[in-house]
Amino acid sequence: MPKSVLANALPIHCLQWLVTSRLRFINDMKEGKPLKFFSAHLPVMATWPEAAGKDQPYPVNMTVKGIGLIPKQNQLNVYTESFEEATAAARTLSTKESLTHRVEAMGRLYADATNFDPALLGGLEIFGGKTLENLTKNCFASLLYAGMQQGTGQKADILSYISFQVNGKIEILDRVNPYYRFLLASRKLFEHDKFHIYQPDYPHGYLIKVQEVIDKSPWSLVKSIIEENRA
Repeated sequence: MPKSVLANALPIHCLQWLVTSRLRFINDMKEGKPLKFFSAHLPVMATWPEAAGKDQPYPVNMTVKGIGLIPKQNQLNVYTESFEEATAAARTLSTKESLTHRVEAMGRLYADATNFDPALLGGLEIFGGKTLENLTKNCFASLLYAGMQQGTGQKADILSYISFQVNGKIEILDRVNPYYRFLLASRKLFEHDKFHIYQPDYPHGYLIKVQEVIDKSPWSLVKSIIEENRA
């Protein structure tokens, strides 16, 4: 049976997976390696209206959303300005130099997992469709992450499956919100690279306040996370 392993924050194990997956992705970009599906950035988000009647037998809306980690509040403006400056400076550089400059800017944030607030996640709204409609009526949502994690040290060549559900309360952000500014700066850092579909606008941002994490991985992984949190 799935078990909630930590309330109101991402467990260390889950946070580390999100961090190391991002670092691996941006390093592959820098080295010119073929880019793979980025499961740690693209969870399935489920939203639903406040009430569903008999005329709506399938009220849940599911979509894949780009969701990222959020810096701690005292670091938020530092990295927002760093990303904005890197994006501006990159326009004056060659293609190769531009990518290196932008990757290094992102890498400074992800080099240390303690830079992040484990109680927050965030993303931008692009299409303004059913997800936004549901969240304006009901501010709760669930994220489902599923992917592969790579071992460390002597187990670096070992891959294992990881999956967890994050239940959270959503704050819809307008353009003047500092969290929106960070999310927009993060997106624009790589907006024109080939793994992104260009979007003309981002009407809103989402700040996801973690309320519950439910592990969906095999029992051996659940056990290790529970033991880790007890330590």
